[in-house]
Amino acid sequence: MKEMDKNPKQNLELDIISLLKTLLSKLWLMILVGAIAAGGAFCVTKIMIKPTYRCSFTAYVNNRQAQTSKDTLTSSDLSAAKMLVETYTKIICSNSILTAAGDSIHSDLSYPELRGMVTTEIQGETEIISVHVISRDPQFSYDLANAIASVAPGYMSEIVEGSSMKIIDYPMYSSSRYKPSYFRYAIFGFFAGVLLVMIFVIIRYFLDDTVKNESDVENRFGLPILGVIPDLAGSSDKRADYYSYEYGGSSGKHNEERSEKDNEKKKS
Repeated sequence: MKEMDKNPKQNLELDIISLLKTLLSKLWLMILVGAIAAGGAFCVTKIMIKPTYRCSFTAYVNNRQAQTSKDTLTSSDLSAAKMLVETYTKIICSNSILTAAGDSIHSDLSYPELRGMVTTEIQGETEIISVHVISRDPQFSYDLANAIASVAPGYMSEIVEGSSMKIIDYPMYSSSRYKPSYFRYAIFGFFAGVLLVMIFVIIRYFLDDTVKNESDVENRFGLPILGVIPDLAGSSDKRADYYSYEYGGSSGKHNEERSEKDNEKKKS
């Protein structure tokens, strides 16, 4: 009973080892298909996906009333400013500010189109806001970010009384591509190609039910191997030729002796 309990584990270990060997034997195919998939992903990304460009600026939100009445800031002033940050991120993307910024650069885009280009984020647990403008034209991204940085502070002081916003870093023009990352898509394509080949090899391995050697008979049927018939005809061993020659030679001598005896009988 113990031997029967061990057999499934041993078979599983043998299957895993055999599967790993099969995968290693197809490693060249995985690398080849992965390289082809990486090149395809790179070309498709470069042709089909248009690049986008991002321009950003940062601003600081403060409590103007507290600063005008006092020379120093207290913890309550900082807490009030932090509470305003979330409000400011919503107001910057409002219709009034984005439309005014678009009009200042003579843009014909509607508010939904402008809104889709602008994103905001809070820098950690601070009173600093980052505003990003992403578009397919680096010059337009720079112009719109500059317009928002010029228009927003004035609107903020009017909308949110008792507070203000100051620009820390103004937008800087950049022609560097923001998205997509061709290298990232190529890496993704490479691993996708390798994974597809691995799945194909694994499926083919488990669907293959042919018996290849003696261990397959023992593992699958639990039968002992009593003997193995050598393949002398297909073997390159010299002994196969030797045996066939000897057999052929002995039969030839036997036939010659028999023919000589027949000739002697006829003469007599």
